[in-house]
Amino acid sequence: MDEATKQVISTLETQLSQRLEKIGSVFTWCSSTLISIIGVVLISASSKEFHLRDEGLVLISCVIVILTIYAHAWIKENLEFERNIRDELDSIYEKQLHYDKLKSLRPDKAKFGYKAVIIWLGCIAFIATWVIRIFELIEKS
Repeated sequence: MDEATKQVISTLETQLSQRLEKIGSVFTWCSSTLISIIGVVLISASSKEFHLRDEGLVLISCVIVILTIYAHAWIKENLEFERNIRDELDSIYEKQLHYDKLKSLRPDKAKFGYKAVIIWLGCIAFIATWVIRIFELIEKS
């Protein structure tokens, strides 16, 4: 393999590593935040001294929606970059080294991953935010 090809592979691997690190960071940050919101809402619901008012629930709901959409879009964009980098690496390995096994080893082919978990956590946080209030309204009527 020539030196230029080695340099291209090295650069692509560096970019791939950076993308994966960013995806992991955004996923960890967003999922931790959503889980914290779920915990605060559930603690609030079980507390006799502290209850969130409707304005607070609306604000929390807006934060959940914005955070979930942003994280999903950010992760999706970086997964697309990851796929493009992997495609380029596959191409180089296949053409230069006649090695085509990388395609079968690609983790980006998974059906359930970061994006799905973020959406699920966002939905759970949103439902947890409002479910207690809905039950309260049903009891009052």
